[in-house]
Amino acid sequence: MGFVVLLYHRVHPELGLSPKIFRKQMEFLKNHFNLIKLENLQNSKKFPSAMVTFDDGFSDFLFYAFPILKELSIPAVLFVSPDRVLDTKGIRTSAEDSNVSTYDAFKNSFLRGDNSPFLSWGELRYLESTGLVSVESHGLTHRAVLGKGKPYKEGKDWRIFSLPEDERKRVKEGTELTSILVSEKGKSEEELRLSKGILEEKLGKKVKALAWPWGIYSERAVKVARSLGYEFCFTTERGFNRGNYCRIKRLAVGNKKGMFWFRTRSLLYSL
Repeated sequence: MGFVVLLYHRVHPELGLSPKIFRKQMEFLKNHFNLIKLENLQNSKKFPSAMVTFDDGFSDFLFYAFPILKELSIPAVLFVSPDRVLDTKGIRTSAEDSNVSTYDAFKNSFLRGDNSPFLSWGELRYLESTGLVSVESHGLTHRAVLGKGKPYKEGKDWRIFSLPEDERKRVKEGTELTSILVSEKGKSEEELRLSKGILEEKLGKKVKALAWPWGIYSERAVKVARSLGYEFCFTTERGFNRGNYCRIKRLAVGNKKGMFWFRTRSLLYSL
């Protein structure tokens, strides 16, 4: 038997999955699944088993998702990019900074260095200290590494905000975005190595897992990640997990999916 890994991004009353629906989903998992911590992933034999993961490290996790996880004692893995962590030691008591759309949060972070919609180092350390949350790598800058991307589309293509100004100009002049976004070998190694190193230094822990930024990766990228000490690599691909810890598939939970969809899909992909 395998296990299902659920992929979330945001839990927010207006800008993500509603906390009410998230609670119902977590209660279903609590009542029907063996819930896995990252450290126990390779040893889990019970059926059905599930793991909860969040990508990007938005600050709404602290205010809307984590209280529910804590109440129900559900572990989670939080994938963050160090370049998008708010550089403060404090822990906020208000969710005000999270009231920013995902698109604007990406744009303001990449173009202005405004990371206020994302979790801070102090908040990440607090979440780690609870024993419920494992903070892991999502690349250094959220830039795609060594894989095939999708061509740039005019309008709200968020990927362009991960580029330096000169490269954004090249895209607008006609250079294919994919050829810039997908790093060459040296850059890819740097993205993954620095992300791991910074997280380990800031959080005082060993980083074991990586979620590919934009879901883009390749055979070569997997080899690079393994050589740097990543034991688990999480994709955005849907499917069944059969012990390949270099290509762990995840079930993305959309903001408008109902409970019937959630129950049937989570059970199906845990087979």
